[in-house]
Amino acid sequence: MRFNPLTDHERYLDKDPKEMSLTELRMLLKIKRMDLQIGWNEFEGKIKFWQRVVRSVRESGMVDQVKEGFQSYLQNKSPKE
Repeated sequence: MRFNPLTDHERYLDKDPKEMSLTELRMLLKIKRMDLQIGWNEFEGKIKFWQRVVRSVRESGMVDQVKEGFQSYLQNKSPKE
């Protein structure tokens, strides 16, 4: 019997783990591991995406322009003596 995680996981959702056989518990553990791995892969993908965005913004020079604009705004805003 082959396990298909796309369809077979539904067999284990409603069953209490205390009532499962050893084989069913192993399948449940395998399902949980796969879910965890999928979640981790999605998380890593999001981190890599934002790292690329930040790197692109830095390399474009926009950060320096924003800093300069903000500093000039603060200098113009400060009370003059």
